[in-house]
Amino acid sequence: MKIIRGLNHIANNLPPLALTIGNFDGVHLGHLKIIDEVKKIAKEKKLSSAILTFEPHPISFLRPEKACDFRITSLAQKLKIFSEADINYVITLPFNKNLSEILAQDFVQKILVEALNIKHLTIGYDFTFGKNREGNFKLLEEFNFDLTEILPVKNHEQTCSSSVIRKLLNEGKIAEANKILGRNFTISGLVNEGKKLASQLGFPTANLITKPQLIKPKSGVYKTKTFIPFLKKEFLSITNFGLKPTPYALRLTPNACLFETHIPNFSENIYGKKIIVEFIDFIREEKKFASMKELREQIAEDIKKITL
Repeated sequence: MKIIRGLNHIANNLPPLALTIGNFDGVHLGHLKIIDEVKKIAKEKKLSSAILTFEPHPISFLRPEKACDFRITSLAQKLKIFSEADINYVITLPFNKNLSEILAQDFVQKILVEALNIKHLTIGYDFTFGKNREGNFKLLEEFNFDLTEILPVKNHEQTCSSSVIRKLLNEGKIAEANKILGRNFTISGLVNEGKKLASQLGFPTANLITKPQLIKPKSGVYKTKTFIPFLKKEFLSITNFGLKPTPYALRLTPNACLFETHIPNFSENIYGKKIIVEFIDFIREEKKFASMKELREQIAEDIKKITL
C-alpha cells in the first residue's frame, strides 16, 4: 500500500483509480463493506483501489470543543487496517481552513477529477462534502465518472456507524461495540513507569496514557487481551480505566485518567515498551475502596472472572 500525504505529493503518473472518500473513524463493518466494494470494482475494471481520508479528523477543525475524547481510531490504526485490507493507495489530505471552505463543485473537479484521476467513486449513503456540506450524491452524478452508493450496514437492527460505536463505548458496552467494529476496540502506546504502587498490592500493571483526542470507554474494569510486539506474544489481561477513586492506591494528579493493565503470572520488564490492548468485555464499575486489603481482594476476584 502506498501512502500519499497531501496533493503536493501526487505524481503525474497516478493510475486511474477506483476511490472512496471518508473519515473512516473506527473502520467499522459499514466502512469495510465500502472498502470491499472499491476493491471489487478495481479488480473488475482493472483500476487501482484507493481511499481518500482526512487528517486531523474534521471535527478537530470545525468543532474543536468536541474533539477531545472523540476518535475511535488513530491515523496509525486506520492505516494498518487499510493495509491489511490490501488497498493500493491511501491519500490523506490535511483538513484545514482551505479545505473546509472549498466549494463542493471545486472539490470534485480539482481534487477528484484533475488531481486523482478517478474513474469510479464509491460512497456511503450519508456522504456529504464541500463548504457547508453542500455536496452529495446528486451533485456527483453530474460528473463523468462511475458512481456507487452503499446502503447502511446493520448488525441486529443496529446501524453500523461511528456515532453508535462512540455511544456504546461511553456506556461500557464493549462487546456490542466490537460487533459493529468487526474486531475488538483497541488502544496502544508505551508503558509508563509509575510509582509501582500496584506492584505493592501484588498485581503489577502496565500503565498507558492515551492521546486526549482518542475516545475513552466508560470508567471501570475490563477483560482484555494484551499483545506485546517485542515478545511477539499475546496475553489474557485485565484493564482498569478511570480516575482512580482510591487515591492512596495510586497517587496521581487529581482527576488524572489512565489505563492500567495487569497480566496474570507475567514478570517481564516492559517499561518503555509498546503494548496493544484489546477490550473484550466490561467486568464492573470503578469504585472507591475503604482499604488496600479490600482493593486487593476485589482485584483477585476480577482476575478470577477473566480466567474462567
